[in-house]
This record gives sequence, C-alpha cells and structure tokens, in this order.
Amino acid sequence: MKLSKEQKQAELEKYRLLVLATIDYYLENKLLQITTADFNAETHFGELKKQTESFFQKGSLGLLKQWFIDLTEMQLEGRDLKFNQYLKDKTGYEFDIFASFFQRIDKIISKGRITTDNQFYDVRILVDQLCEAATPDCRKIEMLNRLLLDFEQKKSSRSPKEKK
Repeated sequence: MKLSKEQKQAELEKYRLLVLATIDYYLENKLLQITTADFNAETHFGELKKQTESFFQKGSLGLLKQWFIDLTEMQLEGRDLKFNQYLKDKTGYEFDIFASFFQRIDKIISKGRITTDNQFYDVRILVDQLCEAATPDCRKIEMLNRLLLDFEQKKSSRSPKEKK
C-alpha cells in the first residue's frame, strides 16, 4: 500500500521517535552500560542515534521500521512488559510490541486452562509483572495463579512416561 507524502512523513516521525526512545531505554538501563577496551555502550548508542537521524532525514522509513524491530527484540524475548509503558510515556504513541503475547494469554484465559509448558511460562511472566505493578490487579493475579496451580498439579500427577 502506497502512503501519501503526509502519511509517510507521519510514519517517519513516529518511527524516529520510537527508535530514539528505544535507544534511550538501553542507555537508561544500567545493566547495558558495558564498557570494555573495544566497546563503549554510550558511544555505540550515540552513534545509533546519529544514524537514526540520518535515516529520518533521508526518508528511509523501511530502515527505521527494521531498526525498531531489531532494537526491541531483547524486550520481546525477555518479556520486558514495562517497555510498552515506557514507549507510551516517552513518545505518546500506543505501540504494543507484545500484542501476540497478550493474545496468547487471552486464549489461555478463555480456555480456562494451561496446556503447555510455554503457556505456563508466559502466564508466570505476566503474574510476576502484575505483582510488580504500582496497582496490582489482584483478581487477575488470583485467577492466573489458579491456572498455574492447576497446570502444575496435573503435570505432577502424570506418570513419568507421560511427562516425556
């Protein structure tokens, strides 16, 4: 689908802000402040910011989108659910990089049970995040904990052969 000039400019600005905010997220994370003889995180991320601005000036929307995907991979893999709120606060954009994660959780909730180890891990990650929230959703935490407990009980009641 071809974007109009105005739409492309709006998308360029959006992805420029998202990429820069993601880089700032890395800079603010003390665990990522790596400095060795060959690498300095602050210098590296500063260079990425310069390249981001260059891509923006050149109108390279595809590159900005790809950089955003690449830069957010660690948050996705680590299920850093606080990242979405950070992006919203920093850029004003509602951008949910965890949409598929929450869709999986919603399916588990609608089924009323956890059936795989991966689903168990996803639910456990969400419970941990909900517990750390400023205002935890106690009803949701209790419901998810019941699903976790049911899964653990069913799994532990299986014979050793079935567990393999």
